[in-house]
Amino acid sequence: MDHDPVTDEYVGPVGPLVLSGEIVTGDYDALLSKILADENRFLAQNKIILASDGGDVAEALKIAKLVKSLHSRLIVGARTGQCVSACFFIYAAAAEREADGDRLLGINRPFIADTETARATQAAPVTEPAETAVEGGALTRLRAFLQDNAVPSYLVDEMFRHASDDAYWLSADDEKNLGSRSRSFKQFLAAKCAWGEKIERDAYAGKRPIEELKQRLKCKDRATQDAAHQVLLAARRHTAH
Repeated sequence: MDHDPVTDEYVGPVGPLVLSGEIVTGDYDALLSKILADENRFLAQNKIILASDGGDVAEALKIAKLVKSLHSRLIVGARTGQCVSACFFIYAAAAEREADGDRLLGINRPFIADTETARATQAAPVTEPAETAVEGGALTRLRAFLQDNAVPSYLVDEMFRHASDDAYWLSADDEKNLGSRSRSFKQFLAAKCAWGEKIERDAYAGKRPIEELKQRLKCKDRATQDAAHQVLLAARRHTAH
């Protein structure tokens, strides 16, 4: 980010990464390269601002898996732009996520282009009627991806109910049902830091010492950074070969 989100004044490259615009082939590699170029700076916040009207579904899934493995926090804001269509897969996979405003998260039936179905099945492009079967299989895998990331089933149904040129906009209740933390991240924190949402609520309600919460927050930061460093180390080795 090189502009202040409030005043829109140029402030130089500071703050979290911003991933914006149409999602196209190569964006995963570009994002990973950007992170690896200054790994410590990225992990000091481990935060990405997301603003995209969608694009290449297969590329979005690759980015989503990276974001999930890094335990990154994603933010969608009114000043930076909406997250729609394929962008939602990235948002849904994030460890922590928030959308600050109305009509910021939009979902619709993913458009599966020939290149995407070919990559998804690791096969050459096919013709009708086999093409229909390939697309159906790809959509089934997308539904499974959403279920694996604990997206409420009614939201998954809404996604597949709306045409690719339409969108269902998540309400405040929908966002609450989706949750600000992913299920997998909650499980990670429980295993690494004996963390539970009840501990957090009790601390803020004065039922537990606030110092206990602070220690768990420190544990959370340490555990997520250690895990992310390991992921990036493996990625660096892979790219070297």
